[in-house]
Amino acid sequence: MKSAVSAPTAARAEVARMVRTTPVLPAWIFTSEGWNRYVRTEFKPPNLEDCAPAGMELTDLDDDPRLAYHRHLLMVSTPFVEDCLLQARRTFGINGNRYEGLLDMVIDGPAGTGKTFLLRAIGRDFQQRIEKHFTDRIPVVHITAPHEPENKLNWVWEIASFLALTPEPKNEAEARQPRRPDLTLAAHTLMERMQTRMLLVDDIQRVSPEQLGPILHYFDYLRTRLGIATIFCGTGAADIVHAARTTIDRRNEALWSAHQRLRPDASSAQLREAVAREHQVRSLLPVTWVDPLPYSDDNQEALLTVLKGYEKNLRMRKLSENVLTRHAEYLHQRTGGYLLHLSHLICRAATDAILDGTEDITRHHLTAVRIGREEIMSSY
Repeated sequence: MKSAVSAPTAARAEVARMVRTTPVLPAWIFTSEGWNRYVRTEFKPPNLEDCAPAGMELTDLDDDPRLAYHRHLLMVSTPFVEDCLLQARRTFGINGNRYEGLLDMVIDGPAGTGKTFLLRAIGRDFQQRIEKHFTDRIPVVHITAPHEPENKLNWVWEIASFLALTPEPKNEAEARQPRRPDLTLAAHTLMERMQTRMLLVDDIQRVSPEQLGPILHYFDYLRTRLGIATIFCGTGAADIVHAARTTIDRRNEALWSAHQRLRPDASSAQLREAVAREHQVRSLLPVTWVDPLPYSDDNQEALLTVLKGYEKNLRMRKLSENVLTRHAEYLHQRTGGYLLHLSHLICRAATDAILDGTEDITRHHLTAVRIGREEIMSSY
C-alpha cells in the first residue's frame, strides 16, 4: 500500500525539480547542439558570495551573476505544470510500447501564457528519461513552423536544420539561389538511425488549416514509418489542426457514409443529426489548454503559488517578507495573469532594485516598469 502512494509522489517531486532547474537561456534551441545543452544543463540561483560585494555600485554593463540571473528568472513549478508533465509522461509512455495508433498532442491558449515553456519542458523531460538508459540517440527534434509553411520541403528543411544536415552555400551565387535541396531522405535516415520519437512544433498559429493539411500527411508518415509523435503548439493550435485534419481526411464525407451503413433505416434528418453530434468534437487529439493565471476573492491560489515561487528564487540582500505576494492584486491587474508580462515585470523590477542599491522590490520599482498593456490599464 505504501508503494502505491510513494510512486506518484516521487514522480511529482522529480517533475518539480526538473521545472525548477530548467535553463533560463535556451539559445539556439532549434539545433541539436543547442537543444541538448538545454536538456542537459540544470540552472540554480547564484550564491551571494559569488556576486559583487554589498554596497558595490553596479551598472548595466557589469558582469555580475545576479544581474544575468534576474534578467530571466527560473521558471516556477506549479501544480498545473506538474500535472501536464505527468500526463505527457503517461501519454508518451504508452506510445513507447505501441507499434501503431500513436497519439499526437496539442498545446493551445492565448499568447504569453507559457505554452512554449510547457512544450519544451515536455520534450526536455522525455529526453532526460531516454538518456538515463541511452546516450547515443536523438529522441527529440524541436522546430518552429517555417516562414513559408505551404511547402513540405520547408518543413523538412526545419527538421534537417535541427539535425545539422543543411548545407552551407558555397558562394554568393548559391546563397542567392531561392531553391532548397530536398533533404527528406537524409533527415529520415538520420532520425530512423538515431531513434527519434518526438517532434515538437511551435508557432503553429502562423499556419492556416489549408497550409497545414498536406503537411499532416507528412507527419502521419513520420509517425507510421518512424514512430515519431508530434506535439503542436500555438495560439489556436487545436482549431487549426482539427480543421486541417477534417479536410485532408475527408472526415465529413466519411462520417456521413459510416452513419448510413450503421443506420440503414435512418432518415436524412437523423443522419444529419448524428453527423452534427460528431462535429461537436473540437479536437481529435488530446489538448492541453494553457490560460492566464486567474485571480479573484475565491480563486487566488494559482497566482500566489507562482509569486511565492518567484520570491523563493530572488537573490537580493535586503528582500522584504512577502515582497511579491503582498502586491498580488496589483500584479494581476498590471499583467492580466499572463506569465510573459509577469516575468518581465518582476525581472525588470529586480534588476532595477539591484542597480539602485535598494536590494528590495518596492511598489515604486513595479510601477516604474513598462511591459505593455498600459494602454488598456490607464488607471495605472
